[in-house]
Amino acid sequence: MTGILMVAAVSVTLIVGILPLPPRAESRDLRLALFGCSLLCALMWMAVSVRSRRVGGVDLDKPVRPARRRPSRSLPVLLAVLLPLASGAALVQAVGPDGEKGRWVSEVYAAGGGVHEVPIERMVSEPWPTGVSVNDVDEYAADVIVTLPFDDGSRRTTVRGARTLGVPSEGNTVTVMYAPGRPGLGGRYHDSGFFDSGAALLWIWTVALMVAVFGYGLYDRAEVHAARGFRGDVHGVATLVLCLGVLLLLPGAFFRTSTWAGWLLALASACTPWLALTWVIKRAQVT
Repeated sequence: MTGILMVAAVSVTLIVGILPLPPRAESRDLRLALFGCSLLCALMWMAVSVRSRRVGGVDLDKPVRPARRRPSRSLPVLLAVLLPLASGAALVQAVGPDGEKGRWVSEVYAAGGGVHEVPIERMVSEPWPTGVSVNDVDEYAADVIVTLPFDDGSRRTTVRGARTLGVPSEGNTVTVMYAPGRPGLGGRYHDSGFFDSGAALLWIWTVALMVAVFGYGLYDRAEVHAARGFRGDVHGVATLVLCLGVLLLLPGAFFRTSTWAGWLLALASACTPWLALTWVIKRAQVT
């Protein structure tokens, strides 16, 4: 039962991790809570496995099968899905606003702000094409003045680089992010909600899916089956490697690192699931 709980907790954690949740403290806390739950389930499985070994126990809560039967296909399939999902979830943490903009977005969300459609009152610059076209309609950007309804009264704000489909004009609406309770933060153009880096997300999801679909053939069923038997010096070290991968993501979650640092840490974190699996399989072969 503990093995099933561990797999279920890990699966939910990775699914939530690969989704582009808004950069709020609540989203970060949810991911950390799910990871803590997964770690607790893994420790429970280890404890039960150690105890069961003393009485000829079981592996991953499965009954011991006769040696003449072929190893099950279920575990290689599970690994083929969860490993790329884990790497993809790590990379997704680097997607989105970072640096100064990331800190500003976090402050807006922390103050209860969000994204709103507001009408353009006046143009303060000539519109310029962005080079983007949607359904054969060109996108333009311009600096515009809008009125934002803050809690202490409405204020006119200049929004730089606001984008619209077609040439913008007075009366058109633009998407602005601001916090009604924090007028000092002002407002900024925000084009696509959580999917500001849609191309990066699409690539991550696509690669993760392709590896999951075609990765099953990379795993030798006999080797995977041999690695199921719990050993503290094997699975314990693998767990520490996975925890290290999570620790590498914490600077970006709490301090909004620069773009290059965020991606570098995320790439290093994305490698840890594969390092952990390699360690388990190789060490399990050592008699």
